[in-house]
Amino acid sequence: MKNTITLALCLIVFLFSACKTEPDSKAVKKEVLNLHDKLMVDGGKVMSNKMRLDSVLKSGKMKSPQDSINIADLITNLNQADERMMDWMHGFKDDFKGKNEQEDLDYYKSEMMKVRQVEDDYIKVTKTSDSILNLYHVAPATKMNTEHHKH
Repeated sequence: MKNTITLALCLIVFLFSACKTEPDSKAVKKEVLNLHDKLMVDGGKVMSNKMRLDSVLKSGKMKSPQDSINIADLITNLNQADERMMDWMHGFKDDFKGKNEQEDLDYYKSEMMKVRQVEDDYIKVTKTSDSILNLYHVAPATKMNTEHHKH
C-alpha cells in the first residue's frame, strides 16, 4: 500500500512538473516594461529626495561636518542611481527580435536582471535618503513633486 501511494505521489509530481512551462518572451518583456513603469515613478522620488537633500546641505544646518560629507555622498549616490536607470533605458531594445523565441526570452531575462539591479539601487538610496531627510525633519515629498521626473 505504501509503495502504491509513493508511486502515485511521484507520478503526480512528475505530471505537474512536466506541465510547468517557462514564461514566453512576451510575458517576460511585459514584466520588464511594468517594472520600468514603476521605476519611472520611483525615479521621481529619487530626484525629489536629491533636491531636498541639496536644500539641507545648502542650509548649513548639518549637525556635524561629517554629516555634510555624508549628505554630499548621498546626493552623489542618488544621481548615480538615476544615471544607471537612464543608461539601462538607453540600452534597452523594446523591439528586440532574435532569431527565435529562445533568443528573445534570453534577451528579456537578461534585461530583467539589469532592471532589477536598478530597482535595488533605487530602494537602497531612497531608504537611506528618506531616513536622513527624516533626521533633519524635512517633510516627505508630495505626490505632485514626484510626478514631474521624466526620462
